[in-house]
Amino acid sequence: MGEGQLVSNHKHLPLFVFPDPVTGPEMLSGAAFLYFQQPLLLTIPPIVVTQDSCKLLSLIKERKPEWGAVFLYLFECWRHQLDESRKMLDAIAPLKEKSFKTVWLSYPANLDALECSSILATSSGLSFDAIANMINPFNASGEIIRHIMMEAFLKLDEDVEALFKYCGELFARESLPHLLVKGYFLRMPMLTQNPGTPVLFTNESLTEFLSALPIEATVEGTGEIDNDIIAWELFRQILSPRLDPLDAKHAELIAELLEARAGEIERLRVKCLALANEVKHPNTLEKLPNQIEELIKTRVEKEIAELLQVNRRALEEFFTTLFADEKTWLAVLTFITGIVAKQIHLTTGAAIATLSSIGAKAFKTAADRRQKIRQSDYTLVYTIRRKA
Repeated sequence: MGEGQLVSNHKHLPLFVFPDPVTGPEMLSGAAFLYFQQPLLLTIPPIVVTQDSCKLLSLIKERKPEWGAVFLYLFECWRHQLDESRKMLDAIAPLKEKSFKTVWLSYPANLDALECSSILATSSGLSFDAIANMINPFNASGEIIRHIMMEAFLKLDEDVEALFKYCGELFARESLPHLLVKGYFLRMPMLTQNPGTPVLFTNESLTEFLSALPIEATVEGTGEIDNDIIAWELFRQILSPRLDPLDAKHAELIAELLEARAGEIERLRVKCLALANEVKHPNTLEKLPNQIEELIKTRVEKEIAELLQVNRRALEEFFTTLFADEKTWLAVLTFITGIVAKQIHLTTGAAIATLSSIGAKAFKTAADRRQKIRQSDYTLVYTIRRKA
């Protein structure tokens, strides 16, 4: 899908929350359910449907192999992720169907798929150790458990003894951090099944990896996209004090706002878009660090008061809380500057679009030849959280 078509259609496509399942309130702002008019697609952690493979646990506890502690660690991380995902989905249940849907991803996790993950990782030119610091270890652990207890188990004709032996060989030839990197990237090919679908990125650290891939972004004329990404960032920061952390109580509030304050939500969204366009101008951008508080107060004060139904005194208290964390707003300003300079969203969006159209081996070939793959297509990428 070309850039011009994406600009006009992206708001009508569901928003793919990717690559990590949402397993804690810090991973998703409640503002997302108000800003985005399309439903969010939330993934669930890796699932193992081969119940007989659980007999492997008994063998490990009985025989106590050297690799047993590593396997049990991965298994506990996976179970923890499943439990936390379930808790989050239960907490935001009032928003289900209308504001979000859960999706069960289906993708290969066999040895060939792990090898493709390795090829993709090395094509970035970054070391496995560096990439290991960018991934979500809980999600990666679940992927390795799925590989062992489903894909490998089925490949070995559901022979638990053979699976026990396979685990010994797997953990002997792979360090745990490197194995986790391979497991984590198993989900990346899923982007090929959703071409053009905008992405709400759950792992901002991964943008460094995507930017390091051998890709040359040639997208031009992304002004409208710039505005939307900046507007989302402003909208999220403005409403976060009232809607986050995302828990059952806040989910109920969000559901009420969607039901009774649709007009006010839209007016705030439109004002944030206008503000985003304004802050991109060089003169405004230069003064932004000192004027962001005043700019938001003067431009969106009325819309905030109407949406949250607060009086003048309560609004002043709201603004005091909103701007209390200087480090957070410094991070926001740094992000906006990067967007204007086209250093953040462009490379990430082009990399994801490329992942949607070619395989890992094409990346490796380009990297080996010290060439870059020219990419004019673009996937619209929003981020969920930003640490100061």
